[in-house]
Amino acid sequence: MNNRQLIVQALDLIENRLTTFLPVAVLSKEMGYSLYHFTRLFQAVTGIAPGDYIARRKITEAALDIQRMPERSLQDISLDYNFSNYETFTRAFKRMLHTTPSHVRKRLTETKLPLLPRLYEQDLLKITPDSDIVPQLVDFGEIILQGPVVKVEHDFSVIAETWPLLFSKVASISDRILPEKYYQLGFWPDDYESNGFSIMCACQLNPKYTNNNRELPIQILPPMRYLKFIHKGRSCDIPSTYKYIYGIWLPKTEYRMSIPFELEYYG
Repeated sequence: MNNRQLIVQALDLIENRLTTFLPVAVLSKEMGYSLYHFTRLFQAVTGIAPGDYIARRKITEAALDIQRMPERSLQDISLDYNFSNYETFTRAFKRMLHTTPSHVRKRLTETKLPLLPRLYEQDLLKITPDSDIVPQLVDFGEIILQGPVVKVEHDFSVIAETWPLLFSKVASISDRILPEKYYQLGFWPDDYESNGFSIMCACQLNPKYTNNNRELPIQILPPMRYLKFIHKGRSCDIPSTYKYIYGIWLPKTEYRMSIPFELEYYG
């Protein structure tokens, strides 16, 4: 068994005990390693310390429960994940998600929460000690996009089905920049975790567009400062890159989400 497979077993164990008290010392002992060695190995393979991973997984699932189960009290949900009291839960919640449980309940969050979904073995392949997933800080002017929009709830295959729809109509978009610049724009409402988000597969328009083709929606993105990440590998592995960005990389930095969308550029 290699190191990655060992950590996958630890991840399975963590998921099975999210609602219990699981100190890292107990976890390392059950995996057959000293606390020191297990902590170093876990962080090298996942990019996050085991204690932080356990805490972020608990808070992530608690946040999802708050959205999915409005009939349950916030205090009861905190007890579900073995927090000693509601004050401790609220402090951890705010430290990790930069908002409060009550704001999530009232849909007052304006941007995507930095949640950490469960990591699987295929996700760990994106995380290496010499990982080059390091962003650039870039400033873009106004970006005008036109293309079909689809709502994504549980079936992500609808995204792949939307690109051919764009390609079948792109010739009729007379105001498009040539050669074409293709983008995938993801944007979400406050309740996106429970009700899904929207994807636009689009090409970029000239700044002085006339909107001759009114069949397809147009989205105008204002001048903005972005963190630019480069995904390397297969398109089907992009979700793993997103998990790393939102769940592991972003929480370690001082950067905060300030806009309710994300942008993929495909040239």
